[in-house]
Amino acid sequence: MTYLSLLTHDGNAITGSAGEQIGTSFLDLAVQSQVSIRQYLTYYDAIEHLIASSFGGPQDAEQKDLRTALQRAYREVSTIRDWRFYHTHGRIIFNPRWEGTVTYNEDTREFTRVTGDPFPMYSDRCNLRINNVVCRIQKRVSDTVLLADTVVKFPEEVLTAKTALLYQSLYDLPDDFRNIDTPMDQNKWTYFTYVEPDMAMKIESTVDLQGPPNAWTVIKNPYSSRWAIKVIGYPIIVQTLDFTYRRLPRGLRVSGHEDASRAGTVTCNGTTVYGTGSQFTQSLVGSVMRFGSTSAYPDSLGSMNPYDCEAVVASVTSPTELTVATPVYVTGVKYLITDIIDMPDSMHNALLSGAEYWLARMRGTRPDNAFALYQRDLKLAMEGDQLAPYSGVSRTIWDTSGWRTPLQSDNFDGGRP
Repeated sequence: MTYLSLLTHDGNAITGSAGEQIGTSFLDLAVQSQVSIRQYLTYYDAIEHLIASSFGGPQDAEQKDLRTALQRAYREVSTIRDWRFYHTHGRIIFNPRWEGTVTYNEDTREFTRVTGDPFPMYSDRCNLRINNVVCRIQKRVSDTVLLADTVVKFPEEVLTAKTALLYQSLYDLPDDFRNIDTPMDQNKWTYFTYVEPDMAMKIESTVDLQGPPNAWTVIKNPYSSRWAIKVIGYPIIVQTLDFTYRRLPRGLRVSGHEDASRAGTVTCNGTTVYGTGSQFTQSLVGSVMRFGSTSAYPDSLGSMNPYDCEAVVASVTSPTELTVATPVYVTGVKYLITDIIDMPDSMHNALLSGAEYWLARMRGTRPDNAFALYQRDLKLAMEGDQLAPYSGVSRTIWDTSGWRTPLQSDNFDGGRP
């Protein structure tokens, strides 16, 4: 802490009636960087809240029902509606088609290239079309050989080389994908059409749609455990497909109560943290590190030993060294690392009340009362999920086709103008 005195015209400090200097004080730069306006709600804080609300003690931090209740509430609250906090921009880059001639061996299920460029590296995610028959490719064996799927395979031998078209219609959606808005490709003026998966299969099987995408759907990727967008109509060249989607929140795993997440002490003079007896791992990247004192572990803000400062873990170099996103200045202090609850401030009370409800439900301790409070906080969270109110904006919406549509009241069903 630095103190500045007010001075007279001749350079003497101004003093009060009691002889004290009059001035102001401010935090040194090294200290200022540790005082963050943003205070994270963490897995640790939520568990401590459940311990306090259920009249437990420090030993209760290891109880499975507390953690299970919080995990259930976390998943429920984050997916109960399309919160604005989880709206995200995604992009898919289309792979170009391949064209050439091939033969097919029905016994080995292998397509062999006769003419054309080598089969592209992404062939094992593609379909191959000969005339109006579409075959799914299971594996790219080499530059000249593709292995057909065991189910969606070609029905007969092809001894004489035939013209074939290899294209990709399935593209993985992000790992955190939950649901999606209508995509838009870079060359199309209007949104293209959503169809059900069975309709997408029928269109693809009967119509050879080259050029800009015409229709789309979402299916489970047969090659993995992820969701994928299936596009009907495949570009001749590389193009992009942009979309907005709702993501899932970051998972909660490390609470800060585990021995490994608070082992030893740390020293930091900037953004590099050096641990003594620490057990840092790569899985801690993205979590928050809280710093206490040389004698006490950092606790939540409602405790007698609140954390002194906190910083997000940016990378882990070794079990005894990591970097944080913002500068910290501490020497030989105790610490803990915990996962950040991936929610805005307006949703925090809804999550905590939801966890109380699930805990009461699991323990059979008057869950109806807890549910009523949960609904109250959930309603307030939904009311607060508004970042850009309509007040002061134009009452007319233009879509990409040029239609002019006046804003209408809720539940108005007037169709397109």
